[in-house]
Amino acid sequence: MKVYAFFFNFLLLIVISGCISSNTPTAHYTAWSDHNWIRDAQGRVILIHGINVSQKLPPYLPDSLPPTATTSDVETYFTNIKHAGFNAVRLIIIWAGLEPTPGTINQQYLEQIKQEVQMCQNNGLYVLLDMHQDLYSQSLCYGDGAPEWACDLSGYNVSQCNTSNWGLNYLVPAVTQSFQNFWDDKQAPDGVGLQEHYASVWQHVANMFATNTTILGYEIMNEPYPGRYNLFSTDFEIQALVPFYKKVVSAIRKVDHSHLVFFEPSVTMANLLHDYNTGISNTTFSKEFDNLVFAPHYYPLSSGTSISTTDISALQVTIPIIAQVSNAMNSPYVIGEMGLDHNENNSAAYMIALLNEFDKEITNWMYWEYRTAFLSNNGNSMPLLDSSGIPIFPIIDVLSRPYPVLTAGTPVSISYPITTDPTTFTTTAFTYTYREDGIGYGTTEIFIPGIHFPYGFTVTTSDGSVSFDPATDILSYTRGLKHTHTIMVEPCTGKPCYMF
Repeated sequence: MKVYAFFFNFLLLIVISGCISSNTPTAHYTAWSDHNWIRDAQGRVILIHGINVSQKLPPYLPDSLPPTATTSDVETYFTNIKHAGFNAVRLIIIWAGLEPTPGTINQQYLEQIKQEVQMCQNNGLYVLLDMHQDLYSQSLCYGDGAPEWACDLSGYNVSQCNTSNWGLNYLVPAVTQSFQNFWDDKQAPDGVGLQEHYASVWQHVANMFATNTTILGYEIMNEPYPGRYNLFSTDFEIQALVPFYKKVVSAIRKVDHSHLVFFEPSVTMANLLHDYNTGISNTTFSKEFDNLVFAPHYYPLSSGTSISTTDISALQVTIPIIAQVSNAMNSPYVIGEMGLDHNENNSAAYMIALLNEFDKEITNWMYWEYRTAFLSNNGNSMPLLDSSGIPIFPIIDVLSRPYPVLTAGTPVSISYPITTDPTTFTTTAFTYTYREDGIGYGTTEIFIPGIHFPYGFTVTTSDGSVSFDPATDILSYTRGLKHTHTIMVEPCTGKPCYMF
C-alpha cells in the first residue's frame, strides 16, 4: 500500500513507500469502440463527463454569446468548460445552416464549426458533433433543425403554436407532417429525397473531419420524432428510423471509416416513457457497422413540476436497463442529454442520485447545458451558468465530481457516494478500481476537483505510483505489478494537508 498527500495550490507529496511517478497527463483524442467501452488511441477507456453547447439559431455561435462575440470570446467559452472539469462537448450543428438551399453546402458555416472544434482541441476537449433538431425546423413553432425548403408549411400558422408548453408543439399538424415527409423520404424542391440531402450533408461534415483527432464522433439526429407513426410503438424505429440510420452511416463511412457514430432511440419512447428496450435492438443495425454508440437521453418524467422520490427510485431501475440494452446491441452508450430545471423541488437531490447511479454503472454522460442562451427559441432553467456567466449553485458543485478520465485497463467500480447534505461534498472519499485487460497502456488519469477537496487530499493506492498536476486537477496513476488496481482519494478536513 502506498499513501500520498496533496494540496491544490501547493503540491506536496509524502511517500510512505515506493517512488513518485514523473508522468504528466497527455491529451489523446482519437476514439474507438471495443463494443463495450469507448477507448483512446492508447487503448485506454475514456469516461465521458461532457456538456452540451447549444447554438441553434443564426449566426450559430454558442447560444449564450451575443451575435457580436469575437473569436476570443468563443475560445474563452471552451476554456471555462474545461476548467469546470468536463472532458467533452456535444457541439450542436444545424442542417439549415449547412444546406440553406437544396444541394448547396454553406462552406462558411463548415469553417466556423472547424474553428470551434480547433478551440476545443486547444483546451483538451473531445467533440461530439450533433445534428440537432427540435420540432423539426426553425420555421415551425420556435423549433430548429431543417431548412425551410425541407418543411411542409401547408396550413401552418404560428398562432397554432403553444407558447406555454413547448413540447406540445410536436402535435401541431405541420410539425407532424414535416417529420412524416422526412421519414417517407419525400422529394425536396430539386427532386432529390429529403433523406438523401441529409445524408449528403453528413458526408460533407464527415469528409471535413475524417482525420481530425479531436472529434469524438457524429450524432446522426437529435431526438427523432415519429411523425405519424404510433408514438409509443417500436414500429417507427424498425420501419423508418433504422433504415434512415443505415443510409446516413453508409454515407459517412464512404469518407470516414474510423470515427464513432452515435444514434438515439425514438424521443417519445425514451423521454416520455423511459422505455429503452427499443425497436433498434430488435434489428441488426448495431451489428452491421463498427464504432457505433447508443446515445439516449434521460430526463425525469415529472420534469417541469416537482421532482419526487418516485423519480429518484425510477432512475435506479432505468439506468441499469439502458446499460443492458446497450450491451445487447453490442455497443457502448452515452447519455447524450440529462438534466432538469434547477427551480424544481428536490432538483439537487435528484441530480446527486442520478450521478451516483451513473457512477455505479460507469456511465458516460453529457449535461444539458452549459450556459443560459442569449438567443433562444426554447429556453429553460437548466444551465450551469446564468447569462452573466455566474455559476448556478449547487448544480455546478454536484456535476464537478472526481472521475477517471482515462483508464489503462477495464473499469471495475467507482464509488463517490455523496448525499444531499452539502457537507458530504468535502468529506466523502472517492474510490476507483480497475483491472488489467491487455488493451490499454500508459497512465490512468483521474480528475480531482478542488471544489470538493478544498483542504487537499490524501491518496492510497493498492500498488504503483501517482503524481498530481494542480494546473489541470489531474491525478496520474502508473500501475504496479498487480492485476487489479485501486486508488482511493480522501479529502483532508479542517485544515490543509501540510504534512512533513
